[in-house]
Amino acid sequence: MTHGFQDEEILGKPYDARLVRRLLSFVRPYARHVVVAVAMLLVVAGFELALPYLTKLAIDDYIVATVREVRVEGEGSPEAQAFLRAHAGDLVPMEGVGGEGARSFAVPSRVLSKYDPREVARASAAGLITDRTFYIADPEAVARAGIEGAPGVARAGDRVAVSRERLAALSPEQTRVLRDGDFRGVRNVAVVFVAALVLTFVFSLLQINMMEVTSQRVMYDIRMKVLAHLQRLSLAFFDKNPVGRLVTRATNDVEVLHEMFTSIVITLLRDVFTLIGVVILLLNLNWRLALVSFAVLPAMVWATAIFSVRIRDAFREVRVRVARINASLQESISGIRVTQIFRRELESFTRFAGINHDLFRANMRQLKVFALFMPLMELASSVAIALVIWYGGGRVLRSTLSLGTLVAFLSYVQMFFRPIRNLAEQYSTMQSTMASSERIFLLLDNREMIPEPERPVRPAEVRGRVVFENVWFSYDGSEDTLRDVSFTVEPGETVAIVGATGAGKTSIISLLERFYDVQRGRITLDGVDIRDMEKSFLRANLGLVMQDVFIFAGDIEGNIRLGNRSVTGERVREAARHVNADRFIERLPGRYSERPVHRETAGAIQRDGPRARVHALDRTAAAPGVRARSRVRSEDPHPGRGDVEHRHRDRDPHPGCAQETHGGPDGDRHRAPALDDPARRQDHRDAQGEGPGGGDAPGAARRPWILLPPVPASVRAMSEILQAGWGSHNRPLDRTASLCHHSNYGAS
Repeated sequence: MTHGFQDEEILGKPYDARLVRRLLSFVRPYARHVVVAVAMLLVVAGFELALPYLTKLAIDDYIVATVREVRVEGEGSPEAQAFLRAHAGDLVPMEGVGGEGARSFAVPSRVLSKYDPREVARASAAGLITDRTFYIADPEAVARAGIEGAPGVARAGDRVAVSRERLAALSPEQTRVLRDGDFRGVRNVAVVFVAALVLTFVFSLLQINMMEVTSQRVMYDIRMKVLAHLQRLSLAFFDKNPVGRLVTRATNDVEVLHEMFTSIVITLLRDVFTLIGVVILLLNLNWRLALVSFAVLPAMVWATAIFSVRIRDAFREVRVRVARINASLQESISGIRVTQIFRRELESFTRFAGINHDLFRANMRQLKVFALFMPLMELASSVAIALVIWYGGGRVLRSTLSLGTLVAFLSYVQMFFRPIRNLAEQYSTMQSTMASSERIFLLLDNREMIPEPERPVRPAEVRGRVVFENVWFSYDGSEDTLRDVSFTVEPGETVAIVGATGAGKTSIISLLERFYDVQRGRITLDGVDIRDMEKSFLRANLGLVMQDVFIFAGDIEGNIRLGNRSVTGERVREAARHVNADRFIERLPGRYSERPVHRETAGAIQRDGPRARVHALDRTAAAPGVRARSRVRSEDPHPGRGDVEHRHRDRDPHPGCAQETHGGPDGDRHRAPALDDPARRQDHRDAQGEGPGGGDAPGAARRPWILLPPVPASVRAMSEILQAGWGSHNRPLDRTASLCHHSNYGAS
């Protein structure tokens, strides 16, 4: 995995089948919900496609329900006879309309519009199809309207044909009576239209709700899997990856996937269904007019291809600028103290203004691409509609296309171009989704973990004998931090390892806790290689207080419990008394319910003495008898972070905190009580009746302590111990007493 913000610039393909298959593995548990949602989506798309067709039915069958006259003089020409034979099933004879020696037939306009336009054109040119139109009504309606036998009214089979001229001369009341069936038909179509709209709303609501629930469950599973995976990774992984980037994987990147499931996937499926349905309906209604409306597609495909490249470049540039501005903001805010101390506010502001201006320009370039593309899409859609009106309108005038069909075509053409616009608009979002998916799966594929043993060894009793045997260790594999280090810590023994910053003090503790594995040599606990122990068992028998103090969100009691519900409130308070933390806790307004204020956004609180003691309480509170279970205790204090009250109490070490060390400014000497000479150390253990942990029951195994107190750079003798001298002399570390003899420890 790359470092810095460069990996934020990665843009995936608009579609990556491999990533989609992996995403579907998270969706598979909710396949039933997805199937139901997709079925509802099909229903919604069907209702939307039905609306223009209902409009066509209302116009052709009820609003403009007319027939055209087909007139044949005498026996008719061969062309006329062929026309009559070909369409005998559609022609209805009309009586008393054609005149003497002529025969007249009625053919519905919507039926005539389906004939071959060339055939209709030839018949019209030959006078076979006239311009006269009639309205076909029921005989009862004609009788109620009082126009039976009137001029322009003739029998047409079992119905009555009313000429357009006669129909226009009727009063409104006569028209209402005559066309009562049409009024009912239009009302029924309107009811169905409204019902389709209501059902579209209902199914859309259910479908969106189901997909949102499914998407949230999928996002929940992904976030939990990301967090569980992060908890299994070794500290070496976190050394190389900033916390902000990892948080982004579980938040921003997962949220992008949520947008994909709820917006892109749903919109894409709906648009695909709509596009297929529109194409089928257009070709079914009138394939010639459909081909005319498709005439602009080549230009749209060409424009979309160019747009895809341009928007990809523009979107990448915006992501680069956003990553840089985030890095600049993080740097400026994190280093605000240094900026203010050296009065570099203007320089910092100027640098940020330049980066911000670059982001502004990148956004403007992206906006220009969209500002050009979207009007082009609208223009292409308008040109297609204009072609439909031009060609379809002429067909309507020539009676080769019904008015309802033309109106439906206009609606379907608009629906046809909507999915194309949506796909173009979501191109960059799809790229971002694929990029987020790739980053998440790169994290989940990382196997930088401390392996568990295949056959773990779990001693029946852990006494606490720690041995480092010729240990070599390197963080990066190129520069050794520890070289051939060997030493032994016996049960009940306290060891102080002193060295300059970077000498490897914390590395020793990290190796003992098996946060990292050694490259060469081995570390044993009671003669068992710690790599042969389960990590949970090993760490349950190790007590550790590191120099980096972290206080979790919540109250003080929750930080002492650390999520262990078996720890009662009384045990929490007893643990606080055990380490002298109860004094400052009781002075807080909320006491154990007080919520500590975090000083740093990352959660790493400055190492004040009270905070450090709260940090150390979890193991004390978790064990029976308010004693830590751990048989090995280690402490890695930070230089110069002790509170005055705690320092004064160190003069009289209390049980459980007998070996706290503190550093101070230049003249402040670092102390490790009971470590200045072997006699004092042994006397201290005898006085306590135990190892430095204090308070163990008689006869209990003594716990060894490993202290890592920092020292001033002037203490040369001790700072060299953890340097190359250990490895170069190729000898085990001598007893801690001899080390402390040179450490300038003493009473302050």
